[in-house]
Amino acid sequence: MTRRSSWLHRETSVAAAFERRAARAALLAEASINAAALGFAAGLYRAQAQAAAALARPGVTLTGTIEPDLAALGAALDPIVRFAGAEGPPGLRADVDRYATEGPGRLIAWWRGSRAGRTDYLARAVLRPYGETLAAAGVTPEPCTGRAAMGAGCPCCGGPAWIGWRRAGAGDEAPQRFLGCGVCGSERVLGRIACAACGETAPDKLAVFQAEHHPAARIEACDTCQRYVKSIDLTVDGLAIPEIDDLCSLSLDLWATEQGYERLEPSLAGV
Repeated sequence: MTRRSSWLHRETSVAAAFERRAARAALLAEASINAAALGFAAGLYRAQAQAAAALARPGVTLTGTIEPDLAALGAALDPIVRFAGAEGPPGLRADVDRYATEGPGRLIAWWRGSRAGRTDYLARAVLRPYGETLAAAGVTPEPCTGRAAMGAGCPCCGGPAWIGWRRAGAGDEAPQRFLGCGVCGSERVLGRIACAACGETAPDKLAVFQAEHHPAARIEACDTCQRYVKSIDLTVDGLAIPEIDDLCSLSLDLWATEQGYERLEPSLAGV
């Protein structure tokens, strides 16, 4: 099967990739004004790493069809639910209480629907190790009924892009733009001048906003669809992990919201 997963686990396991993200979040939390969000992210990634390790156990075979796969997984995803219920913000803890009465049916409905964290943050968090494990193994998931982010769904799983980044090109080539999926971790190339949501290419409709105190982060917004994606410049900080370093510049997201833009997919901080 073709390997389509993120650069984060091309040379390691999915569980180790989650641990790597947890370590980055914990490191950044030591000196960030957004330490609470980064600390929560570190704990969530550790719980997701535990779940991913369980999914990699000998004898576990995933088909990409959610209902039989959940039945086969048993309690493998429970560490994520327990962490969210114990350490999450009040709204998330209350959602975990509701999930306790809804059970797997809620996860099945979400997976077969939008696969967007905007519609169900908890389901995205719980099923992310499942999505990344499928992608790393080259298993095609069952289709979802709705393409998230106005047609900008991941070509591998249909989930929405939740972070972008720029990486140096080969030789004299300009840096390339990438989008990362919030469900399966897959990456894809995005045109240098194009809206990540609607595909708009008119330069006068595409706005870029940066702040001096966050030199590696920028808002890439579209005045046609009023959506935006946060992008992290890896040529500024080669150690950055985009979805983690994203949490250091939450003030940019708050500013974008005040200007009337909506993010394609909420970050781990829920914005």
